[in-house]
Amino acid sequence: MEYLNIQPLDFTKARILFAAYFLFPPVAGFIMAKFRWMQKATFLVMCLLIMSGLFHAQDWGLTIHPVLYRGHARGFHFYWPEVFALALIWATMLGDWKRFRFFPPGFWLYIIYCSVSLISIINAPVPLYSLFSAFKAFKIVVIFVATYNFIKNEDDIRYVLICLGIFMLWQLVAVLNQKYVLGIYQVWGTFEHQNSLCMFTIMIGMLFLAVAMGPRRKSSAFFLFLFVACAAIVQSTLSRAGLFIFAAGAVFVVFASLLDKVTRRRLGVLSTLGCIGVVGLAMTVDTIVARFQDYGNDESRRTREHLNISARMMLNEYPLGIGWNNFGVTINFPYHYSEHIDDWHRQNGNTVDRDYQKGIVESLWWLLLSETGYQGFISYLVIVVVFMWWNLRNAFYFRKKYLGAVSIGIFVGFTMNYLQSFLERVLTQPRNMMLWFILMAITARIMMWRKADKQRRKREARERIGQVPHERRIEMNEPVAV
Repeated sequence: MEYLNIQPLDFTKARILFAAYFLFPPVAGFIMAKFRWMQKATFLVMCLLIMSGLFHAQDWGLTIHPVLYRGHARGFHFYWPEVFALALIWATMLGDWKRFRFFPPGFWLYIIYCSVSLISIINAPVPLYSLFSAFKAFKIVVIFVATYNFIKNEDDIRYVLICLGIFMLWQLVAVLNQKYVLGIYQVWGTFEHQNSLCMFTIMIGMLFLAVAMGPRRKSSAFFLFLFVACAAIVQSTLSRAGLFIFAAGAVFVVFASLLDKVTRRRLGVLSTLGCIGVVGLAMTVDTIVARFQDYGNDESRRTREHLNISARMMLNEYPLGIGWNNFGVTINFPYHYSEHIDDWHRQNGNTVDRDYQKGIVESLWWLLLSETGYQGFISYLVIVVVFMWWNLRNAFYFRKKYLGAVSIGIFVGFTMNYLQSFLERVLTQPRNMMLWFILMAITARIMMWRKADKQRRKREARERIGQVPHERRIEMNEPVAV
């Protein structure tokens, strides 16, 4: 059992964090309330801070009670993007109080997920670790609220994508530096791991491609370039599943775009991408083939399978979950969930060190099931299904329009990430979570525009046939027939 052990340095951090989270945001929000350009600059800073590093991974933030632990939360961590998200919330709230939404669509679904996941703390060997994850999960939702209220029209969505594009261009710089200057085999940019970078890039790359193939805009060529940059990043990570998923997602987006409408420009984009793809593959095919033939591939597969078995054992014994963020505890001695792993090593003539700390399950879905139980897993699936459904409806309703292209890109990006989540748990990591929230906020905002547009059309239809109620006409200051 581990208890909270506050050190003198933590009190200094707490004072800094109090000023950052409770003093700076309202003051900055008050100053920015009437200046849209300041709000846009703040949003850009928020996006860039998500990098949490310049040329390699760093922790841009402060942690109260940090611990050395192989879990997905290692203390009460505060992320600097959250500070600027809070400033944006104050600015949009003070600048347009009537239109501000404290709880955007989907907000309560996520809060329910966090709440029911925390139920697993009753089984947690180290409850403090569960509180680490709960603190991170509840707090990071401010990114969702800030983005939703920041977006007021279609141009704001375009600006959000430009900010994310700048983010990815810097990742490309970091990746090229690691690959060609430092000579790193599998690059990770400023992320924790190459798979984290790969899945982040896939999620946003599909959106860039969909927008580039959507209705013609001045920025269409820029977004096509961003997609090519994303392709270069994914190739440089040499993630086997990532390479396949990225290609499959690109085909999905192209097919959906052509299904929406076949145009000469879209066929031209497809031809251009095909040529770039052939040249890029010719230049990197030896490296890719070597990656798929790596000696450690079979070992990696067996490790995933063994950890999945351990997760299933935990779920069978604790249907409510072994404890949020406690897999890293229970997978090790004296718990029995890794005995089959030790037996496998003994059968292969390897020495077993019980003090060696094993890792946590790679699959996001098995991690959710084992740590947060059926209730956490189901509530997470509800979020996934609802936002995917909204994206589908948005894409169909706004087909042949810019918002439809955005919805297609988000839908495909989410789909590819959820599929790869059978192998990776990166949606528990802060950078990927923040992008997930930004894209969900765009989805929720488009959904609200769709509903408002449908209501407007219905009202106009009633007006045309003279069926507007007497009271409604008075509210609209329209003449009423006598």
